[in-house]
Amino acid sequence: MAEYRGNEIIAEYLIKEKIPYIMGYAGHGAIGLLDGIYDRTDKIKVIWPRVEQAAGFMADVYFRLTGVPLPVYASTGPGPMNLTIAVANAFYDSSAFLAITGQVTTDQFDTGALQEEYRYFPGDFPSVIKPIVKHSWQVRKVEDLVRYLPKAYKLMRSGRPGPCHLDIPYDLYIHRADVEIPEPEQWATTLSWRTSASPEAVDKALEMLVKTPRALILAGGGVMISGATEELKALANYLNIPVYTTLMGKGVMSEDDALYLGVAGCWGDYPAAEAARNADLILAIGARFSDLHCASWLPGYTYNIPPTKLIQVDIDASEIGRNYPVELGIVADAKSFLAQMLEAAKAKGVKRDGQAWVNEVYGYKTEWRNFVTPYAENNEVPIDPRRILLDMRRIAPKDTIMVVDVGNNQAWVEQYWDTPQPKTHISPGGFAAMGFGVCGVLGAKLARPESPCVNVCSDGGFMMTPHAVATAVEYDLPVVWVLFNNYSIGCIRDLQRFYLDGREIGTSFRKVKTGELWNPDFAKMAESMGARGVRIEKPGDFAPAFEAALKSEVPTLLDVIINRDTPVPLTSTWQMPPIPAAEPTFGKRKVRK
Repeated sequence: MAEYRGNEIIAEYLIKEKIPYIMGYAGHGAIGLLDGIYDRTDKIKVIWPRVEQAAGFMADVYFRLTGVPLPVYASTGPGPMNLTIAVANAFYDSSAFLAITGQVTTDQFDTGALQEEYRYFPGDFPSVIKPIVKHSWQVRKVEDLVRYLPKAYKLMRSGRPGPCHLDIPYDLYIHRADVEIPEPEQWATTLSWRTSASPEAVDKALEMLVKTPRALILAGGGVMISGATEELKALANYLNIPVYTTLMGKGVMSEDDALYLGVAGCWGDYPAAEAARNADLILAIGARFSDLHCASWLPGYTYNIPPTKLIQVDIDASEIGRNYPVELGIVADAKSFLAQMLEAAKAKGVKRDGQAWVNEVYGYKTEWRNFVTPYAENNEVPIDPRRILLDMRRIAPKDTIMVVDVGNNQAWVEQYWDTPQPKTHISPGGFAAMGFGVCGVLGAKLARPESPCVNVCSDGGFMMTPHAVATAVEYDLPVVWVLFNNYSIGCIRDLQRFYLDGREIGTSFRKVKTGELWNPDFAKMAESMGARGVRIEKPGDFAPAFEAALKSEVPTLLDVIINRDTPVPLTSTWQMPPIPAAEPTFGKRKVRK
């Protein structure tokens, strides 16, 4: 063994894990940690965006594209508190990074030292973060780091991924201990976490699918996380069963695939919602049946469960049967389960009579395509956002990574941006934190430097995290932001219009004295930070500007003035009880007995 400072233990372990970046924002509670990186920047690079939350969003997206959990550091007090939004966003989307937060020194607990969470619970930031991490450890002595770091990295990557947390008194970064830095490879070679289903469960699921002509496969984010896209496609093709997804599953199959129906949900694709309403059996894999996906669980809008029967497969047993009764529940990893199903089907020579159902859902696809396609030629001013997305998809290479932000822009991307390859559509889900995409697209570029990386955001989301542009310029990350500017937080304004009889308040950006709609000049704002900025007011000007942005190799913001009264089509609904649910604007509710 040798004597190491705490910060050296952390740095050397991260290097052993082959971690390329450490992200965060310095404060007095983090400078000890950073000093351990100082002589190792040839192996691990420090990236510090202008707020802790941004670092977390970047690390979240990096994990979704690479499976590598980056460390994200913060100081004490406000820094860790800033980071919690990004931690929660990763946790609810089953993404991961290691949050490392500073704490007052070991001899200052319960003194009220600068930025200590004290008074009733001394130095107790772990209690703040525990509900949104897989595990939190408070380090009490330098030797703890040798035990906790490997545990954190094992836990983040195994089973259902999620962030972990280390809370470290900042004197322990400097104190020394005689320790041996562990080899992380032991976990890679000895840990098997891909839970398989029992043969009996596989046979039962297969039997149910074979006997039911009107069957569907629902692919959630768990299919993407497990890397099971090829297994999914193979099973769907072999059994001739249509596939649809949750928002987090978008991209598991190409929209060009004849069996793929799109995303089901409040602002999803009509073919997916209509098929789900009419199916007799659904095999759901890695999906948690959230309210936006399930129309707040109101019968007839997305689902009729029952009488529709449900087979639910998830690696997390707590999700099975949470919101709908199951005919068959199976705890299993998505990739393992799909491989088992295909193997069993081929071994039994299974044949399904489902072509009539496939033909029916193809009719749904045709109806939806006929509705969507004309917007590609819409020349109205202000610009229709659907025209912009169809132009983007036509121009962008197939490997373009779309990192979307929260709001109407997210819903429009859900409906009008086709995803030809897996892991090219990245979206915030359950926690839905604004600013995720604006910052997260930088993490995408770090993960996939060879691919174009694009963010679609709103003026509301961009103004929460505009400093992302400065970070892109600092680190030479040539991403493209397409900002839908409608002078409002449009999604919430639309909820007021749909559900509250148009009683709009607190959702449009206006000058107080005159009532005039107002926003900063976002293009000039980007230019002031060293990026390119282009303001676009006519639909014909967008395509050449977007193409130039992709080719420029310079961070570019396109400020697109859109029609603020263009609604996102409701193909299902969403309810905010006790306010009644809105009816679909495309398609109809169908309650089956």
